Amino acid sequence: MRESIDIQRETLPTRAALEREWRALERMAGRGFFLSWSWIGTWLATLPPDVEPFLLRAKRGGATLAVALAVEGATQQALYLNATGDRNLDAVYIEHNGFLCEISAERAVMTALAAWFAQVQPPLDALHLPGITAAARYGGLVADVREASGFATNLTRVAKAGGDVGAALGGKMRQQLRRAQRAYEARGALQLSEAASVGEALAFFDAMKRLHIASWQRRRRRHAFASPHFECFHRALIEREFDNGAIQLLRVVAGAAPIGYLYNFRRDGILYAYQSGFDDGHRGVSPGVVSHALAIAHNAQRGDRLYDFLAGGNRLKESFATNRYKLFWQVLRRPRLDHRLRAAARQIRRKLAR
Repeated sequence: MRESIDIQRETLPTRAALEREWRALERMAGRGFFLSWSWIGTWLATLPPDVEPFLLRAKRGGATLAVALAVEGATQQALYLNATGDRNLDAVYIEHNGFLCEISAERAVMTALAAWFAQVQPPLDALHLPGITAAARYGGLVADVREASGFATNLTRVAKAGGDVGAALGGKMRQQLRRAQRAYEARGALQLSEAASVGEALAFFDAMKRLHIASWQRRRRRHAFASPHFECFHRALIEREFDNGAIQLLRVVAGAAPIGYLYNFRRDGILYAYQSGFDDGHRGVSPGVVSHALAIAHNAQRGDRLYDFLAGGNRLKESFATNRYKLFWQVLRRPRLDHRLRAAARQIRRKLAR
């Protein structure tokens, strides 16, 4: 019988000491970009001084099995895993979240976290687990879980098709892509370029921002840059991590006119398609389809293995997807009557919506 997992709350060590431990565990765990020091280190470096994360350490048999960061909400008795509970600060939107540990131990560690939360003193009211890959379970707690589908493209399949994305994904996608490409080729040759320096990457980021805001404002929807912290965090991330190969900024042009910019993360052969800006104010064109298709072919030819569109479904992601997965936005609460009633009401609303 395996020993139980214990969760401990600790004050953060010095940034240098935490980085050493995090990177050492990161090499063994082999997890994705959002739990790498690239993301976590930048997150810590850009938080305002009044936000004070602490360390959650999972131990088995006295040895460290996993680590994560958490913040206790200032206005309510709530705990947030690798997040703050502040809408502005959390606009960077972590996904593939959880503890930094080997995937085989992930579910057991999350269960241990839920058990720890249920017994922690003084008691906290809620545990927020945004964008986690394995939902936590513990009897006696009220669980509110929202699932979101994630979509990805197998780049190895595209490489075997000689970089022909349409051929790798099937007839319907091939027809859609060919039509979109022909519409742009009437304006001039389609070309993709990848930023080659930090300065060029930041210039691409600025151009992406302009197109992104214009596109979302046309649809009268809140855009990513509505949070000032979003841009602060990502400019810092590009400056810190571009030269390490963790950041990819792409520009796609038709003739001389840019039609789209893509902002991706890269880790262990996986591209995370994080943000974009498209010149989509014209009828009859599909800049997103064309830009992502060229990016998929480009990264397949580089030898990467997966192009992850991240969570949230739309027609574009579903058309390109060869792989699907689930992420969870979960809140665990104390078993009070008001929490149970609200959870039941949310469940009814979701069933009606479906």
